[in-house]
Amino acid sequence: MEKKNYKPWHITPYTRDQFAQLGIREKLLFFCSLGHLAPNSHNTQPWRFFIDHEQSFIDIYTDRNFVLPISDVVGRQAVISLGCAIENMAIGASYLTGIPNIETLYQKKKSVLPFINQRDKSERYVLMARFYYITKTSPLPIEHLYKAIFSRKVMRAEFNPQLRLPPVTIRKLEAATDGKKTRLHIITDPVRKFSISEFQGQADGFVINSPRFSRELGKWLLQNDTDSPLGMPGIGFGLMDDEAIRIHRGLSGESSLQPEDNLKFALAGKFGIEKSPFIGCITIPKDEVSYWIEAGRSFEHMFLIMESQGISVAIHAGIVEVPLVNRLFGVLLGTLRKPAVLFRAGILKNEKDKNRPHSPRLPIEDVLLLKRPS
Repeated sequence: MEKKNYKPWHITPYTRDQFAQLGIREKLLFFCSLGHLAPNSHNTQPWRFFIDHEQSFIDIYTDRNFVLPISDVVGRQAVISLGCAIENMAIGASYLTGIPNIETLYQKKKSVLPFINQRDKSERYVLMARFYYITKTSPLPIEHLYKAIFSRKVMRAEFNPQLRLPPVTIRKLEAATDGKKTRLHIITDPVRKFSISEFQGQADGFVINSPRFSRELGKWLLQNDTDSPLGMPGIGFGLMDDEAIRIHRGLSGESSLQPEDNLKFALAGKFGIEKSPFIGCITIPKDEVSYWIEAGRSFEHMFLIMESQGISVAIHAGIVEVPLVNRLFGVLLGTLRKPAVLFRAGILKNEKDKNRPHSPRLPIEDVLLLKRPS
């Protein structure tokens, strides 16, 4: 956490009085910094911000250069990640100043596809939302959610299956959706958890054995001492230094994966789901961009609720992206709605896992656009 690529996590969580003393540009920059700490697919950080301090708003873009062409072929996970960033900004504004005004802009699905045509620079950045800074409202008593933004981290670790989430927490998670745009489906029974764990094992096995998927994952799953501000150091998966190097090189095609590494990678997600006390799936009525944003916002709100209560969360985005598995999920959940986010939650089984670092981050300057894209 002391390395340069973790510096964005060291920002000051301003009090309301401290925030009030800032200039308008500094306030808007702080909201961008909050968005920049959101969870995101493969830690690609696909959001970009343009600050208009004269008119007091922030334009929020998807950078299609950071939409993964193999594992996120339609851009769904990048947009959900953007929704998480928007929710962080909304939580910050709600606590510091009052209810924010956020306008989600309509975009067609083809507009957020991975950016392949490097010659067409005009299509790289896609405007997704506008965040207006409003001063004359009443702040909300949500300090616990605001503070959780700075401590939140994805924990791909084993949870204690005997320690269940309190009913009051589950009610709060359900309230984080409106039941229409987004809806939370809860899975706690062993039979359905086992079915989902089998899906996860098959998906991870496919990634290991598919050169296209494994090469892409290898680019983003990195050694523990990496200086990269992007990607996922192996420690986030519970990998020791030598394991992280071997798996990074094996997935990247630089060497062959050892049998034990292959098995550990393929089974970690399966066992994680099977042994977790709580599985949540957020569904949406239609597989459209605006609903992907709402799914990200609902998920991040739930994440912050759980973080504030010492409950850990792991995301399993990959199996939601497999079309056949996605349809089978709907059958498993008994709904015609579209599964958008799958996660598990619980209390860490091993206390030492709490010491795992956050994911690295780009410098905030690197996610700020100096001029509005044409």
